[in-house]
Amino acid sequence: MKVIFADIPSTEIKETQAIQSPNLGILYLIAYIREKLKDIELYYIEPFLTVKQHIDKIREINPDLYGLSFSSLVRERAYNFINYLRKKFPNLPIICGGAHPSADPDEVLIRSKADICVIGEGEQTTLELIKYFMGDIEDLNQINGLAFKNNGELIKTNPRKPIKDINTIPMLAWDIIDFKNYYGFTIKKKSPNTYMIVSRGCPYHCTFCSDPVWKASKPWVRLRDPKKIAEEVLYLYNRGIREIYIRSSEFNVNTKWAINICEEIKKLDLKDLYFQCNLRANNVTEDLAKAMQDINMWMVHIGMESGNPRTLKGIRKHITIKTILDTCKLLKKYKIKVYGFFQMFNIWEENNKLQFETPKEVERTLAFARSLLIKGLVNNISWVYSTPFPGSDLYTIAKKYGIIKPNIKDFDPYSVSVILPGIPEKKMINIRRKGMILQGIYGLLSGKLNWKNWRHYLSKVKYIIKSK
Repeated sequence: MKVIFADIPSTEIKETQAIQSPNLGILYLIAYIREKLKDIELYYIEPFLTVKQHIDKIREINPDLYGLSFSSLVRERAYNFINYLRKKFPNLPIICGGAHPSADPDEVLIRSKADICVIGEGEQTTLELIKYFMGDIEDLNQINGLAFKNNGELIKTNPRKPIKDINTIPMLAWDIIDFKNYYGFTIKKKSPNTYMIVSRGCPYHCTFCSDPVWKASKPWVRLRDPKKIAEEVLYLYNRGIREIYIRSSEFNVNTKWAINICEEIKKLDLKDLYFQCNLRANNVTEDLAKAMQDINMWMVHIGMESGNPRTLKGIRKHITIKTILDTCKLLKKYKIKVYGFFQMFNIWEENNKLQFETPKEVERTLAFARSLLIKGLVNNISWVYSTPFPGSDLYTIAKKYGIIKPNIKDFDPYSVSVILPGIPEKKMINIRRKGMILQGIYGLLSGKLNWKNWRHYLSKVKYIIKSK
């Protein structure tokens, strides 16, 4: 049996972002399935191909099953591509997975010619799905974690429980990847670089979080063994990688575990290898900061979101302005740079009433970000709109109050996607422009921009000029 896993082709579309990394979810699927099923051929069609090359590859492989992974950011593009595939390959089973099919499988099956959606964590569900097409499982209803149509009726099977011990999942199928095909991080210290995943899930429940996969059932957080993480680091190093972004919702979700990871990596004695990671603004200790410094963790990314206590409470961030300041000061002491994530016009609900940041409050956040940059407590920032991605509580709130812009296609954190009462869109765009100028100045001053990602930077320059 031949199975293709694929990303949407990107090179024939006016991309604003370079292709940074292979799809890690797909690499996990391939690694898991090829360990469980020996008589099967697995292929990955990567995103840097053109549409024609993608179609030619399908014809060349002649698969029995085709799986497409995509997020809400590209859902319209995905639907168009799926429908195009259906015309080209009318008898090919098309399976959809990833963030958006998990968040809104109904829309995927209604608006595209896809056959099945995999909802949630994909390894076990996809394995059983392949067995179904091999004839080893008789009925789709026996497989948990699916959505499909049966005679026009939308069917959802029971939710799939997550794999309790993620250490039983083999290391990603890195062997099929040529890192030269990817541009790497927007901000980097060394090349080549790539991402790796060290945990699944998050114990928090911020309103804007659009990752429903890990909240299907408890435990909400599962951690990989630090020794296995170090083994993967060594493998990537031996493949030539010199910088790794450790992907975890928050690396410091468990401080002892994070320190153990650093200790295992330190034992490898790879002095020319550098790291980045995500941190929460709280739960950063002296011991953790020192351990991160010891392994060349040169930059951390922290979700600060807003400079307004009212907002931080409303969006359930569970941090304070003081916490942000204290953490940044501690990291600066250990010469670890900070990238601050900020959102404009945050939205939440309180006592059954719609709440959102006013322009004055957003300006206050911008002033807070500027002060952090000037003091050297933060070195770079992102500046995006709070966006109601499907799967988030924010999306539910935005639908309830009818504030999602009509006829919106792809949900994009760089574009205004909501209509806020009393706030002209032009005002929102103007504030975004000011934040982007600040972001650009400090990005250039950092000297760490990845100029292979010039499309992304050029799109921002064009936006600043046009929005004046």
